[in-house]
Amino acid sequence: MAGTARKLASGFFFRFANVVATAIASVMVTPFVVHHLGDRNYGLWTLVGTLLGYSGVLELGLAPAVTRYLSRSLGAGDQESCNRVFNTSLRLYLGIGALALLISGALAVLAPWLCHNPADVPLFSKLLLIMGVYMALLLPTRVYKGLLEGHLRFDMTGSFELLGLVLRTGLVFPVLLSGYGLMGLAWLTLLTSLPSMGLLIYFAHRELPFLRIERRYWQHDTARSLFSYSVYSLITNLANILRFKLDSLVVAGYVGLSAVTHYRIGGMLNQYYFDLMSSAFGVFPSVFSRQEGANDYEVLRKTFFFASKLAVCVSSFIGFGLLAWGKPFIILWMGRKYVDSYRVMVILVTGVMVSLWQGPSISLLYGISKHKVYAILNSIEGVANLLLSLLFVHWYGMYGVALGTLVPILVIRLFVLPVYVCRVAGIDFWEYVGKTVRTLASVSGALVIPLLISIKFAAPSYKVLFMLGILSALIYGGVLWIIEFSQGETQILRRAIWPNLPLKKVPEPVSD
Repeated sequence: MAGTARKLASGFFFRFANVVATAIASVMVTPFVVHHLGDRNYGLWTLVGTLLGYSGVLELGLAPAVTRYLSRSLGAGDQESCNRVFNTSLRLYLGIGALALLISGALAVLAPWLCHNPADVPLFSKLLLIMGVYMALLLPTRVYKGLLEGHLRFDMTGSFELLGLVLRTGLVFPVLLSGYGLMGLAWLTLLTSLPSMGLLIYFAHRELPFLRIERRYWQHDTARSLFSYSVYSLITNLANILRFKLDSLVVAGYVGLSAVTHYRIGGMLNQYYFDLMSSAFGVFPSVFSRQEGANDYEVLRKTFFFASKLAVCVSSFIGFGLLAWGKPFIILWMGRKYVDSYRVMVILVTGVMVSLWQGPSISLLYGISKHKVYAILNSIEGVANLLLSLLFVHWYGMYGVALGTLVPILVIRLFVLPVYVCRVAGIDFWEYVGKTVRTLASVSGALVIPLLISIKFAAPSYKVLFMLGILSALIYGGVLWIIEFSQGETQILRRAIWPNLPLKKVPEPVSD
């Protein structure tokens, strides 16, 4: 039990640190990149990134399926099953990687019809080809990442991603100062990803020495099982494109390319918030799968409630920080020219915070293969998002696009998803509501003093904002530690952080 707690704490730390480091690197790099490239070229780079995000559809939703079945096999101690899933998924991903390369080549040929400005065609074509190679190499390594995360080695996957970030951030300044522009950024993305890819492969085989790459382990039945799970993950991914990936295109089409940069700045802070929480709490689908594989349903239930409490407490504080300190931060970071980005951020952060409260619920659905209805709900939310964004943009400009994202989130995540999760997981709905309302009440009380000192002292100064953040976190965490977490829960948290600390025997929500 202590081993699992330590693994989860270590994984949480590395995943959390990776996204924090990404956000810090972005704070350092983005003003330089925007001012060096200009609003128009940075808007073009944003659109290239958006198109690259669409390529995730090529995975056909297999990533969570691979992690799910590998975690279940490892939890059950079934090495043969693990090898079957590994070999089958690796072959599938190699084929998908080749397809990604072909599609990028086809898009490069079609670039004259995709670009409004003929002068952008040569650069756009080259960027597509480079990023196509990047995706072709990246996709097969997702299998190895799934292996390590199924083994609960989130510390390894997080540290490898951190290595790639350090390399990219360290080289972006000399690359742009040398005059390589967008092409330099594309090559930098490709080349700095290679070391982490190699490390994933090496350490997966080192941690799981029973792995074999053998033709006999390929099985059509295993492939069918993966696809039966992944089809709903694919639907969810498509819906997520409607929810989050079309905003820049709508803003570009109805407001203008320069407005994409302003929307992107507000959206970037929101995206890092979402990525931070999703990455940190992304350890739980594997945990739920392992617990289901071991038929340990009572521990699974306790883990769910504990994870839900942590998600509400942590995501609420970070969301509060963005709302309370976001405006002076944007003024300091990007300049007063971009202060309109704060309104975009407020709208998006409100929706994402509500969504993140339900993060463990979604992890549970994926962990026990009950994500079919979630895929449908996500699709409804995505379509509503697009339609409302296209409607509101005529009235409120880029703020209307953000509102189109917010409204469906509030409806689905607050009033529909909790009912379904509790029903399929066998959890008493009113018990869940009672625990969540109590946690939210504790969170609200713990935020009173941070809110008052923020109103009084927040200013566009890194020193002031840093001190406000530290002081608020200490007050908030101290209050919650006393009024919200039980003795058993605080001991689990302390033991996860300090594994050699002697503690009394108490019930705990996490099990091997």
